[in-house]
Amino acid sequence: MKIGFDAKKAVRNLTGIGNYSRRCVNALLRYGGDVVPMLYTAVPGKPEALAQLETGCRVVLPSPLWRKGLLGEWWRCRRVCRDIRRQQLDIYHGLSNELPFGIQKTGCKSVVTIHDLIFLKRPDTYGFWARHILQWKTRYACRVADRIVAISETTKRDVMALYGISEDRIALVYQSISPVFSQEVDEAQRKQVREKYHLPPCYILCVGTIEKRKNQLCLVRALAELADEVHLVLVGRRTPYLDEVLAEAARLHVAERVHVLHSVSSQDLPVVYRLASVFSLMSVYEGFGLPVAEALASGIPVVAATGSCLEEAGGPDSVYLAPHDVQGVSAAIRSILSNQDYAEKMVRQGREYVKRFSDQTMAEGLLELYRSLINA
Repeated sequence: MKIGFDAKKAVRNLTGIGNYSRRCVNALLRYGGDVVPMLYTAVPGKPEALAQLETGCRVVLPSPLWRKGLLGEWWRCRRVCRDIRRQQLDIYHGLSNELPFGIQKTGCKSVVTIHDLIFLKRPDTYGFWARHILQWKTRYACRVADRIVAISETTKRDVMALYGISEDRIALVYQSISPVFSQEVDEAQRKQVREKYHLPPCYILCVGTIEKRKNQLCLVRALAELADEVHLVLVGRRTPYLDEVLAEAARLHVAERVHVLHSVSSQDLPVVYRLASVFSLMSVYEGFGLPVAEALASGIPVVAATGSCLEEAGGPDSVYLAPHDVQGVSAAIRSILSNQDYAEKMVRQGREYVKRFSDQTMAEGLLELYRSLINA
C-alpha cells in the first residue's frame, strides 16, 4: 500500500501531534508489512525530528519555489493534490485535523485524524483567527474524508454531534505511547535528573501546556491543603496563564513548593515521571490526555478530571473528580500518599490497563481501516 501523509508536524514538531505523526508512521513500518509511507511536507525537517523516523520513509518536498512562507502553505493545502494524483497513492492520511482542498478529485482515498474539537467545545481557549481557521479546515476534512480516525471515544462523539457525521464513517484508533515510559530507570539516572531539575523528594506532577484549559490553578489550591513536604511540579510550555498560577501560589503561601519546568528533554521526561509520587491532570477538556497514560506506564498513581476523555486514558483504577473540586483533589492525593497498599494497587492495575496503547495495536487499527477502504 502506498500511503501519503501530511508530514508538516511529523518533520518539525517535537511534541504533541508531531510525536503522534511519527509514531503512526513508524508503527506502520514496523507492523504494516506492505506499507510504503510517503511524507509530504513543504518545509525541510528538523534533524532531531527526522532522526526519530524509521528507515523506509520517503520525504516528498515540492520544488524550492514552493517551500517558503505562504507559497509553502498553499502547496501543502492545495497544490499537493497534483503530486498525490501523479504518484498514484492508495490513501492520503491527514494526521492533524485537515486534508488538502481538492483531495476528493485526485482518485485517492482519504483519511483524516481528528484529535479533538476543543476549539468548538471551549472556544474561549483559542484566539479568534486560530479558532476560525481550525473550524474551517476541520469541517472540510470531516465532510470530504472517506474515513475519520478519532483518537478517543469522546472525540468520536464530538465529531458525530457537532458535525453530523455518521458513526460508520468514524474509526476509533487510540494513539500509542512510547515504550520508554515503561522502561525501568536506574538509580544513577534518577539522581542525575533530580539534581539537574532540582526536584523535591515528594511531588505531584502535571505535564501539559500551562494554560487555562489545563486548570493548573486547581492543583495549586489543592497543594495548599497538603503537608508542607508535598510539592507541585508543572512541566509545560509557558503561557500568560502561568502568571495567574504563580500569583495564586504566592497568595496561598506555597510559591516555594511550586516548580515550573519549561524545557525538559525527551530523554529526561520519563525519569521526571518516575520520580513523582502522584500525577494529576485536572483539565476542563481534553481530546485524549496522553500524559495520563504516560503516567500509568511510568508506574505513577493518577488523579484526573471528569468531563471529557481522561477516564479513557486513565482506566477504571485511577481517581476522577470534577475539574474544580479542590477539596476532592487534595483528599485523593492525601489518601494515595498515606496508603502505600492503595498506591501500589493503583500502579499495578494502571500498568496493566495502559498496555492497550501500544504501537502494534495502533498500527493494526490503522491497517484494518486502510484495507477496508482499498477493498471497498
